[in-house]
Amino acid sequence: MSKYNFKEFFTNDISYCNKVIHNGEYASNTHFLIKKTELKTNQLEFINGFPEADISYNNQFFQIVSSQSKMYIDIEFKPERIHIGHDHNIVIMGEVGIKENYLSFIESLKCKLFVMKSDKKWSPLSIYNNKHEFVGVVLPIKLNMVQANESIDYTQYLSNLKAEQEAKELAKQNLKKCLYIKDNKVVVRNKELTCIAELINDMDYKNLYIEKTTKQDAGVYIDLGIVHVYIRSITGDATHEDIKYYLSNTTDYTLDMALENIYNRKNNNQFINVLDIKLIELSGASEQEVQGLIDYRQEWYDRKAKEDQFKKSKQEQEDREYTDSKNKIVDELVSQAEQAIINNQKVNNKEITVYKSRYESNDTSLILHMMKLYEIKVPLKTQGWINQALAEIYYDVEERKVSYSYYKSSANSNVFRKYLNEFVSKVQDKYGVRVESVAK
Repeated sequence: MSKYNFKEFFTNDISYCNKVIHNGEYASNTHFLIKKTELKTNQLEFINGFPEADISYNNQFFQIVSSQSKMYIDIEFKPERIHIGHDHNIVIMGEVGIKENYLSFIESLKCKLFVMKSDKKWSPLSIYNNKHEFVGVVLPIKLNMVQANESIDYTQYLSNLKAEQEAKELAKQNLKKCLYIKDNKVVVRNKELTCIAELINDMDYKNLYIEKTTKQDAGVYIDLGIVHVYIRSITGDATHEDIKYYLSNTTDYTLDMALENIYNRKNNNQFINVLDIKLIELSGASEQEVQGLIDYRQEWYDRKAKEDQFKKSKQEQEDREYTDSKNKIVDELVSQAEQAIINNQKVNNKEITVYKSRYESNDTSLILHMMKLYEIKVPLKTQGWINQALAEIYYDVEERKVSYSYYKSSANSNVFRKYLNEFVSKVQDKYGVRVESVAK
């Protein structure tokens, strides 16, 4: 028997203009009529919650009831086929069809439906109770070609329903209370689990379960008596040997061991998560004890935040000191080069490393680095030439000007002298020195 909703016969049937109409004897929704003595208590209470009306509001319906009760029983309505519809299903015998939920309703009252002898093709079906007394009627549905042609065997339909119900019952039996964390929140929810011992035929794993899922990875849960707790996930293609390998250390794990582990971590100032606290709560711990764990967890986070901040500050200080010590070497080279320039001495274009931080540095040449310090805007092409070709700058005594030399493996630069003159002038300006040492 399929399910039905009695109230929806009067409030949710868009196919008919249904409403509650009843008097002292009958109740109707304009598509079926039933004696109120046959209704269940809650159904009768629902009907009596509406004002009574004269059941003869529809003369045709009233005539059917009057004449039907005088007719004799012909054929019991036993569905042969069923049409599965979007809004409702229609059960069919021969050319006669009615809504499946109406049939379920009538059968739930321990009544039967009969097709009555009549010259009319679409005669109403009569309802008789288990005392063979006439108690009402149901109007049939005029079947269209689609409903008739797309119907299926009713016996097979019932068999499919039974199989589906058995599958649901089996799934219900496999539902286990599970404890796990999702999105950093603890969750207690029923999940369909399968015992791993049955999968791998090894009873050593009888306390371990795997969830039924379509995802690539499946969660593994351990039965601790009061709840099944998530311990890890396993890929869907894991072999029996893989499962045994990954889970061999958990087969003897118990609730007492889990609780002892949590308290040991607390006593040793170690981390406990929200799942641990929920497990303690489910084990029957007092509210005060649970709150104590919640407070401890917050204290642990606060303490760790301070420790992390201290370590971060200490590390930052060490990084600054490291960077400063490395850049101090470069600063000394820069200072020496500046003194050499104002004293008309040679400056070798050494390769240096400039540190932006401990983990970020830049390899360049001394002269290019100094030009950038003095904000000399050197084109990228010329910067590359300075790094790769420039060997030194020096004061040419005979020419009485600053000059430079470059590696013979490279060609001379046509523009470097311009930037060299600007650079030397800025160095001299910094130290208040002005001598005729700039190249012309």
